[in-house]
Amino acid sequence: MRMITEFLRGIGSSYTPDEEGVVKINNKRFLVDEKLRMLIVQKDSLVYAGRFLGKDKRDFHPSSILLTKLGAEKGFLNRIHVDRRTAWLFVCGRDIFEENILSHEGSLEEEAFSLVMFEEDCLGYGRVERFEGKKILKNLFDIGDFLRRER
Repeated sequence: MRMITEFLRGIGSSYTPDEEGVVKINNKRFLVDEKLRMLIVQKDSLVYAGRFLGKDKRDFHPSSILLTKLGAEKGFLNRIHVDRRTAWLFVCGRDIFEENILSHEGSLEEEAFSLVMFEEDCLGYGRVERFEGKKILKNLFDIGDFLRRER
């Protein structure tokens, strides 16, 4: 639970999942409602339950479900807004250069996590880094990841 909270804090979100509703299966975290929680008898045999929030590796890696929820959240979040061309390149796995950012909310400081938004849709997230003297948003996860894994 600590890794999820750190990620949410790093992105600037006020969302905190109900600790009782979060089920850990191996290194994956799922949000289950009370009805489903009552049906879970033996956690050892579970593979999937409820809404997938993400998985713990060295850091927490959020799911597209969680990113969509965060993208719709109002208030102070680290978000960058991009145009159609930049959005397409990001979904193809590319990084975003500072000059391709239309606008941003929150922090664009180095090592900060930020959601990538095209219009009202969250496309993924990345971390602000410096490359050859310029700021870039390093692509850490995007919605095109599922299609690239199909190869």
